[in-house]
Amino acid sequence: MSNIILGNKVKLYRNIDGKNFVNTMSDEELRENLEFLDPIIRGRGYENLDIEKMPSLKKLKLIEEGRFGKTFVDKKNIGFYQKDDEPDILINSSEHLELSKFSRTQSLDELYKEIYDLEGKLEEKINFAFSPEYGYLTSRVFNAGTGFKPIAFLYLPALNYFGINEIAKGLSRLGYTLGSYRDKSKKALASIYTLSFESSLTEEEGSYIEKLKLISEEIADVERENRKKLYLDNIISLEDMVNRSYGLLANARLLSEEEMMQSMSMINLGVELSILKPNREFDFYQEIMKLRNGHLQIERGSILDLRSRDILRANKSRALMKEVFK
Repeated sequence: MSNIILGNKVKLYRNIDGKNFVNTMSDEELRENLEFLDPIIRGRGYENLDIEKMPSLKKLKLIEEGRFGKTFVDKKNIGFYQKDDEPDILINSSEHLELSKFSRTQSLDELYKEIYDLEGKLEEKINFAFSPEYGYLTSRVFNAGTGFKPIAFLYLPALNYFGINEIAKGLSRLGYTLGSYRDKSKKALASIYTLSFESSLTEEEGSYIEKLKLISEEIADVERENRKKLYLDNIISLEDMVNRSYGLLANARLLSEEEMMQSMSMINLGVELSILKPNREFDFYQEIMKLRNGHLQIERGSILDLRSRDILRANKSRALMKEVFK
């Protein structure tokens, strides 16, 4: 991966032929669906993680890792299955089956192959809902056709600084969706964006992958140009933002998750533009994950109140800055 394309994720949605979609199923139908799929998935060597019995901290960690969403854990008759180095499998999420995998190192092509190898093995035991006219059927029309959703994770601090709304609108007109984690002021947290397609209905999977790779590289080129502009035309403002962020991370006694993510992003931009010089490799995405609420509480082994989390995060942030930059 580059310093702009942080990682890739693929999702694949499938439904069982002859069954209602998840959003119209009764509790009994959902349970029957789970009971039918469970032995098939276990037969592939997967482990079932019981969400209902899972400790809150473990759930929080998996949510922060993007393995499933917050709404998923509140449902009944659901299944979450994992296997080392294999795609995750969700049962009764938005569709009967959802296969997904995120990677910082694998290409979209590699993830695509893994997902479809698994789908082919499952299809030996499961008759998926398919229409000759519309392709694979899903509860959401935009996910029908291939049922395939490739996603690129992009780090775009310069575009975020100058304003990314016009680019997002242009991408939307072309059928792409540019999303992000947002703070209370609606700013993109850590300048991390996800790029995906609004619909997977009309083309083949390979076409979506090639298009996403192409547009990701084009956006990366625009980001590089904006970084040059930011450095050459706004160097004082840039240095001020970087050093303020460093000062916060190196000295704060209370540090919120949002402040940490925004400051880590700016620190990383400072490193990439040689404003700051680290003593070792600095993977800001990885460091952000270590300082998020779920990871902090799991490491501590208990649920912490907001103030305690902010104190612990500040302590770890100060130690990190001292290790990396001094």
